[in-house]
Amino acid sequence: MSAPASALDAAAPASPAPGGAQNGRPSPTVPVAVQVCETLQTVLTALLLAFVFRTFFVEAFIIPTGSMADALAGQHLTVVCPTCGWEFDCGPRTQRAPGSPFLPPPEALCPNCHVTIPLRPELLAAKSGDRVLVHKWPYIIGGPLGPRRWDVIVFRDPNDPGQSFIKRLVGLPGEAVEIVDGDVFIRPPGGNEFHVARKPRAAQQALWSVVFDQNYPPTDPCRAFRPPAWVAESPADANSTGWSGLQSRVIRYDAHDDTWRAVVFEPTGSRFYLQDVSGYNHGSGGNCVGDVRLAAELSVTGGAGALRWEIERDGWLFAAALEADGDVTLSLRPPGGAETLAAAARSAPLAARRRRIEFAHLDWRVYLRLDGRELLATTDAQYAPHLSKLRATRRVVPLRLRMVASDLTLELRGLRVDRDVYYAHTAKTRRASAGRPFQLRDGEYFVLGDNSTASADSREWSGVGPHLRQALRDGSYREGTVRADQIVGRAFFVYLPGLLPIDADGDWRVVDVGRMRFIR
Repeated sequence: MSAPASALDAAAPASPAPGGAQNGRPSPTVPVAVQVCETLQTVLTALLLAFVFRTFFVEAFIIPTGSMADALAGQHLTVVCPTCGWEFDCGPRTQRAPGSPFLPPPEALCPNCHVTIPLRPELLAAKSGDRVLVHKWPYIIGGPLGPRRWDVIVFRDPNDPGQSFIKRLVGLPGEAVEIVDGDVFIRPPGGNEFHVARKPRAAQQALWSVVFDQNYPPTDPCRAFRPPAWVAESPADANSTGWSGLQSRVIRYDAHDDTWRAVVFEPTGSRFYLQDVSGYNHGSGGNCVGDVRLAAELSVTGGAGALRWEIERDGWLFAAALEADGDVTLSLRPPGGAETLAAAARSAPLAARRRRIEFAHLDWRVYLRLDGRELLATTDAQYAPHLSKLRATRRVVPLRLRMVASDLTLELRGLRVDRDVYYAHTAKTRRASAGRPFQLRDGEYFVLGDNSTASADSREWSGVGPHLRQALRDGSYREGTVRADQIVGRAFFVYLPGLLPIDADGDWRVVDVGRMRFIR
């Protein structure tokens, strides 16, 4: 019930009397010393709160090098390919310590069309590395909020406690870690068998790298002499009325008979396709990748046939077939064996609407996603790695990608081929190589950089700084590991990407807002 207006008026404080008097009494004068003390208390309280916030909650860091490219960039240039229009980041000629001058490379390699691009450093302004925010409190609490595999973490440099590193966490305490054929294999504590460490979808989205994007076909003057990336498998297919638009953004198929007509991914002019090519590194590590995906938007306007996508890897054939009536199948054929059905499902007829297809071989698992939902996938019983064979061999034949269709009228838009990160063995690798698993102890973690061929990480570290020398002597620290007490936290947001130059000299710059993002 509301109080009467007179009661509210009576409760209100009286107006100060003229001359600074209130209620008939003079106002007390606050001494200057007291005012200074109160101001200092306020400032110190603010500083203390900021210190506590930085110590226990969130801290900002800048990334100096490209060991986590392409997901996170150190000091770099942004290059637009004049041939296909693909935009990519290009690192310095050599990885330099923070604060050292940026040395632009004389040329860059487009990761999409593999054209070599001469660079004029005087026309390119170097961007600083991404600035990231790091969560500390989840790791402080621990338990289910503690470090998890595939987290991007920040930790103290084993050689310099005043510097921090950022890497991806792949090995947890008590596990054995082995890197075979570009994949991470884990033997859990107390276990006898290794299994492949599969990446969650959120992390995987940051780890796909372009192989070829049909939205960016080469458009240089010599294009008439450059064959398309997708070519007819046989001369009969090339001269038929089946596949067309292989050098455009929209690939079409239009043939209404029972003949199966195929196109294969065979780009010429570069030996690097389906290798671990990096535009950031200006080339390839020389490793044929084993994990790849095909993705496109499919529109079907007529016919009663099917579209079939195939991935051939080390003698295995994997095929996803989409029938016009909505039947979807996933099949596999082992080396020297017969093709068998792995899984089947039913969806809406293809002509009902445009469909988003994603077909991939990833971490020893083959899956088909339709409109963002995983529809079919192989099981470990159907398809699994044989580590003894993998340890003894090295892939020298690239994967083979193929598209086949019959009795359909269709369009494929935005067709794209991507590869997964390939964790490589380099000349400096000392740990966790094929056949030489690295056993972690309690409180020890194993980390890798996404830019594997240009990352100094747990595979190769040697030497320690003064903060870990005694621990190394008494055995409580081992080279190649990250101790739990050296972890700062989990990186979760790029709040300030490299600044964009807005004038010819690069003196004036603005925040590249479009590249602010969460870290996966």
